[in-house]
Amino acid sequence: MRTTTSWRPGRTRGVTLIEVLVALIIVAVGLLGLAGLQVRGLSIQKDAHGRAIATQLALDLADRMRANRVPGTLTPPIDYAFTTAYPTGTPTLPTASTDCEAGVCNEAQQAQFDRARWVARVNQTLPRGWAHVEPIGGTGNRAWNVTLMWSETGFRARGLLASSCDVVALGSALGYATPAEVECMRIVVRP
Repeated sequence: MRTTTSWRPGRTRGVTLIEVLVALIIVAVGLLGLAGLQVRGLSIQKDAHGRAIATQLALDLADRMRANRVPGTLTPPIDYAFTTAYPTGTPTLPTASTDCEAGVCNEAQQAQFDRARWVARVNQTLPRGWAHVEPIGGTGNRAWNVTLMWSETGFRARGLLASSCDVVALGSALGYATPAEVECMRIVVRP
């Protein structure tokens, strides 16, 4: 004779399939959140790297200006000024009429040589890098606005449609418009 056992409601052991699926969904959402944080962190790191390079370039220009002061004054020559608009295509880099590494130069020639080498370095070091260098009025060339610009494709990805080179960000207009993906950083240099 066979005996049958009937199922009795009560304490059940184990995990149901629904509970396993809910746990998997929660873990998947958490992993997606962590991946998003990682991507955002890399984007911020890239921005910080660009700003660090821009700061080093501005310090390099300040050192060049400091080393090339007009005799009898504490100011560099006006020839360091560079106000060419941000290029939309292939940039035309400034050139120097004299190679100061090959021979002796006066202050103005040295400034032109330094400016040409420095702008070329900005263009090579920063993505689509460019610069705007001008003396601050009323300082007798003792203070200069150095604006470094570079292409930042993350602007569009973050939904920012305007460039950081606008009048509000810089305090005064550059005198020309820059594309929306251009990041700007202005540093006041007192050589």
